[in-house]
Amino acid sequence: MKQIPIHKGGRPAISEGRRKKYLLSLRLDAEHYFKLKSLVRTSGHGTAEVLRLLIAAGHVRERLRREHLDFMSQLKGMARNLNQLTRLAHAKGFTGIVSRHAAIVVEIESLLKNLRDDR
Repeated sequence: MKQIPIHKGGRPAISEGRRKKYLLSLRLDAEHYFKLKSLVRTSGHGTAEVLRLLIAAGHVRERLRREHLDFMSQLKGMARNLNQLTRLAHAKGFTGIVSRHAAIVVEIESLLKNLRDDR
């Protein structure tokens, strides 16, 4: 008779490729150490995560701050407004909506520029 394994529940096992099983010991001089610490401080990630990001991507981006989230909520509101104007333009004709549409597009471009420059 074949034994059926009893499932005990809990978290599923992590696959072999995702498991972090290699330990790296690293010695740095003062200059490189302080540069690494400043990267950690400005990015908001931990030291190990900063090193992983540097190895994988070659650069480290900071976490989203409160002001980034504010910019994103403003962008969402403008996108909604732009969609409403587009719907109105299709219903009533394009001539009366062009100036408002252009103003919103300029505001969206400036917010996107702020987000890109800030990160």
